[in-house]
Amino acid sequence: LQLLKIGGVAGYVSSSESGLSISAFLPTNQRQTMNTAELFVAVQALGSIGLTKVAICIDSSYVYGGATGSAKRWKVRGWKNTKGVVVPNTAPWKALIDELDRQGKVVEWVKISSHMGIE
Repeated sequence: LQLLKIGGVAGYVSSSESGLSISAFLPTNQRQTMNTAELFVAVQALGSIGLTKVAICIDSSYVYGGATGSAKRWKVRGWKNTKGVVVPNTAPWKALIDELDRQGKVVEWVKISSHMGIE
């Protein structure tokens, strides 16, 4: 018996007329952290939505801050921060910026409270 090695599960919801809801396993070749999961979700959501203008509501300050400015500056600096240190999670950040550039999507990033509406 051989067990498959799978990563953590990340979920995202695309609200539309079709009511699409998706979850996916994180790739096992990535670090399994909340930050990588949040980045993975953003990339997967953008890739699955066929719209050119989208709003992504996210509770992660890390992803929100990167997606609204820091990541593009890191890309210009060769994925290094202002101290010249390589940015953590470079591969998922590259994937996010590449997806945004490839799709030519207009994305409105909306920061929401963590676990909003969950009792």
